[in-house]
Parts: sequence; structure tokens; C-alpha cells
Amino acid sequence: MRTTMLFLAAGAAALGACKWTEFDDLQNQTWVGSTEKPNVKSSDYGVAIQRGAKLTSGGTLVVIGANQPTYSELAYDERGGSKLTSNTLELNTQFGIGTLDAQPIVLADPSTDDIALLVNGGGSQILGLVGTGTLERHDLFIAPSTVDAATYLQPPKRPDNSMSQPPRPLVASGDYVLGVFTSPEPAVDSMSMHLRCRLAEGSAPITPRALGAARVSDPNVDDVIAWGTNGKLYRYEGTKSFNGCGTTSPPVLASHDAGFKPEHGSQILSIDATHVLIQGHHDADDTNLLQVYDANMLTAVGGPVSLPKLRNAAILDTGSQKYVIAGYPGEIVGGATAGAVRLFKVSPATGIDPNPAAVLNDAQPENNESFGRAVAAVPYNGKQVVAVAANNEIFMYFRLDTTDGTAMPIYGETRQGR
Repeated sequence: MRTTMLFLAAGAAALGACKWTEFDDLQNQTWVGSTEKPNVKSSDYGVAIQRGAKLTSGGTLVVIGANQPTYSELAYDERGGSKLTSNTLELNTQFGIGTLDAQPIVLADPSTDDIALLVNGGGSQILGLVGTGTLERHDLFIAPSTVDAATYLQPPKRPDNSMSQPPRPLVASGDYVLGVFTSPEPAVDSMSMHLRCRLAEGSAPITPRALGAARVSDPNVDDVIAWGTNGKLYRYEGTKSFNGCGTTSPPVLASHDAGFKPEHGSQILSIDATHVLIQGHHDADDTNLLQVYDANMLTAVGGPVSLPKLRNAAILDTGSQKYVIAGYPGEIVGGATAGAVRLFKVSPATGIDPNPAAVLNDAQPENNESFGRAVAAVPYNGKQVVAVAANNEIFMYFRLDTTDGTAMPIYGETRQGR
């Protein structure tokens, strides 16, 4: 594996081709490590990324590869060096997963080091691969099986033995949601399928394209936030939604028409316990939406942000300020369809600042680079830093400065000895 240190330009002034004579100027704008595809069998490396184990020294990034699907981890030492760990899984050989969605769903447990990869297992089966390093397989049975959306949430006690559970994934397939229980799986319901709950508004089923969680109704259990293909947001009671309710849908506790119909890969991200960010986009056109909502009555906070080419987002928490990391992998940069990433300040009180605090792109943009096709906030040396996936390349930002004229760092140098 070849690992190089590139200094990337950020902001409008950086959209031209990189000149190595500008090296000294570039290093004063941002510090970033670039890791090319390591020795894994995937020919399409970096279709999804997520933070790995939350370490006090260094950091870990989970990387999903396609065209021979793989799960792998990059370990970053405290000085910024990276290497492929032994936690590399060939998903076809070990789990029978031959293909992945264009935007696979990989989630991070908010309270532990676990991640969850949710994939279509074919036929009437969804696979929930959950764990740290070594993934435990959970089979969810529903026909037909599609992985339309997913979220981590704090579930209620188990329906079979009343024991408490840690945060677990909830998966949307069609107009049903299915909880990924801790092992062993509880007994299936009378439908001879996995425990599930049908989401609806009155008698009309809804089909979620994004799921989220918020602590509103119960101090010990998360409610489910669902964004349907009809463009509406809904809040449902988490207890019934996770433990299964069959075709008897839980009542709608709140709803709101967001005015945008999301497609696959849209997201609902937690800002805090009672506020979420929705990220919605279309595959066939450039329309999209970023918007903050109060989860209680699903009221919008501040105004929306809609810039072309948005495909994914994550929340960065520096300790003093939160940001939306937004990926625009089809954006034209320096005359090439190379991709870019924007960071917007976000607040549960005021929403999203429409003026990006930073704009990131490769200093040597190339066509079909897909910079920003996946983004993540990664714990590194006790701080959160930005990770960006491109086509067979991963970028880790160890320091990140603003480019909005404030001349204040989003976060300072995080590597030791620098």
C-alpha cells in the first residue's frame, strides 16, 4: 500500500490545477493524508466509509469496497501514518454477499465501537453485519427484501425476556421496519418472518427512504423518524416500531411535509437527542435538500440548503461547534468532474449556516474521481476529524482551516509531534 501526504487546496481559490511551486501556500490552508487502495480484492474501494473503534491514540476508519465486496479497516497512528489492519473480510466468501448497493449503508453505534453494515442477502433475506472488527451476522427475513434505509437507535427491552438492549440498527424494507436484535434472535412472529412493523399514515402505508432516531416520547427509548417517498416526515413510537407490530401500524406522533421526495441514500442524522438533519437527493437530477428539524413536532429550524450534486452527509463535532460534512462527488472542479466536500456550521437552535465554512477538493482534480462519494467524522487522538472517500483513495484531514474569510481553524493540528 502506498501512502502519500498531499496538501489539498480548499475553497474557491483552490479550484484550479495544483502547482507544486505553491506547496508552501497550500500547506497553510489544510493538512491531509491520502491513502490509495491497499491490498484488498475490491476494484472499487471506498464506496462507503465509517468511523471504526474510538481510540485515545490514533484512529480507525472502516472502508467498504465493491466489485468483490470487502470490509476493511485503516489504522492511523498518532503521527498520521496509516496501514491496513488484519480485520479484512471478503464479504462474498464469508457471508455470500456478491453485490452491494451503489451507496451501501454502514452505520456507527453512538455508544460503542460497533458498526453495522446492512445489505440485501437475496431472496427474502437481509443481512445485518454488526460488531467491531469481527462482524456478527444477523439474518432478517422479509419478502421481498430491500435495504431502503437504516439507523441506530436505543431500542426497548426485548419482547421475549424483558432484558435491556444496547443501541441496535433498525432497517427499512418496503413499508416495514425490522430491528436487528442482540443474539439470540427472538422467535419469529405469526407471519413466519422476522419481527417487523408496518409504518403507515392512517390506512396508507409509507415507504421510508431515510430513518433516524430521537429521544422524545420516552427517556429510555428512541422514537423512530421516517422520511417517506411521499416527501413527508413522520415520528413513531420506538417501542412498537422495533419490537414488531405486524400489520397494525403504530400511531403517527407527529408529521410534516418536507416538500422533497427522497431517494435511496438519503439520510436522517442526529444533531442532538431531539434535533435531526435530513439529507435528501435524487439520482436522476441535481435536486437535493439539507434541513434541520426539531424532532418533537417535526418543525423546521432555519432555512434549507440545496446545492447541486449532493449525495451524502455526516455530522462533525469539534467540541465547540458542529458541522455538516456534505459530499458532492459529481461537482466540476478545475474543469474536471472530480467532486468536492463542503462543511456547513449547524446548530439545533438556528439550523444550517448556508455559507460553507470550508470547501475541500483534491488539488489535482481528475474526471470520475468521485471525491466526496462518502464522508465520515472519525475520532482521532481524542478529536473528531474529517474523512473523505474518492475512487480508490481515502483522504484524512488532520487539520482543517476555514475558507470563509474568518481565518479560524475548524480544528487545529491533531497529529502528535507536528
